[in-house]
Amino acid sequence: MSNEQRIAIENYVFKKSVKIQKRFSDLDPFAHANNVAQQNYFDIGRADYLGNLIDFKPFHLAPETLLVVSYKTDFIAPILPSDEIEVQTSIYHIGNKSIKMLQVTRNIATGVIHSVCDSVMVAVSIHDGVPSSIAIPEEWRRRISEIER
Repeated sequence: MSNEQRIAIENYVFKKSVKIQKRFSDLDPFAHANNVAQQNYFDIGRADYLGNLIDFKPFHLAPETLLVVSYKTDFIAPILPSDEIEVQTSIYHIGNKSIKMLQVTRNIATGVIHSVCDSVMVAVSIHDGVPSSIAIPEEWRRRISEIER
């Protein structure tokens, strides 16, 4: 990640934030939150954001939902056991069938960004357990717009 990208992210206004409770099992042998744990942190932030957007249900019960189809994570600084961390989340692009989400893990006390995740999610309809892509429903667009104002 370039310095320009890092500065842009540091100045980005995130609309949703959730505090993360770290677990002992999140730590690697160096006492840093490992990469898999950090992806779980981003999932917690994603679920918090989308919980206000769509009605989360198991796939066999959800008529429409979002699936993560791509993500890229930059690990900038280690997360230590003593760090109080929050995940900040924002949707920055809505396409016809997909949305793009930007997330950071940020130290609550210092403001330091520890990692950045850029993900793409596709809207799908589930029929007989098989997802097929659909256009982003207007109601989701309206709710995202309300959150991201």
